[in-house]
Amino acid sequence: MIGMTNIGFAESESALSGPNKAQAASGSVAGISGQVHYRFLTTGRYAWYTQATFPLMASATGTYIAAGGGLEYYWGTPVRSVLKDMTTTFTLTPRRRFFLQGGINLGYIAYDTETAKKNDTLIEIELGGGMSYKFKTWTLRASAGIARGTGIVTSTMGMKAMVGGIFFLD
Repeated sequence: MIGMTNIGFAESESALSGPNKAQAASGSVAGISGQVHYRFLTTGRYAWYTQATFPLMASATGTYIAAGGGLEYYWGTPVRSVLKDMTTTFTLTPRRRFFLQGGINLGYIAYDTETAKKNDTLIEIELGGGMSYKFKTWTLRASAGIARGTGIVTSTMGMKAMVGGIFFLD
């Protein structure tokens, strides 16, 4: 998938040392990003997923990379319905599905301040949602979400919006 990420950060005053002790930095890291998203253990309304977000274009303001996993919940029509009788089995998959997702990511942010280049490792909680539309051999997927992260030096609030294709592996 391809999309946009915008991660706002703020350093904590207690974590500063050296020449940067005077003032904590804050700002944002934004850029065009890619995302690899893989669903597994799909049941009627739930699916577990893992994903990785990475920069596609170099940004002058910094870099953001994250990887993690979580759970998707589909409302309305179930993900898949199976009808069986003595000789025949039908599997019905809806064309349009709406979902909510929640997950935990491990992230890395690199950013520039007035005096130095800095970086931090984050743990993020991400909430979002979206929709998917199934074609014959692939699915168009659009999702958006927000993530709240806490690192050693910074705290972050991020927004992600992605769109892309899902290709069936079976």
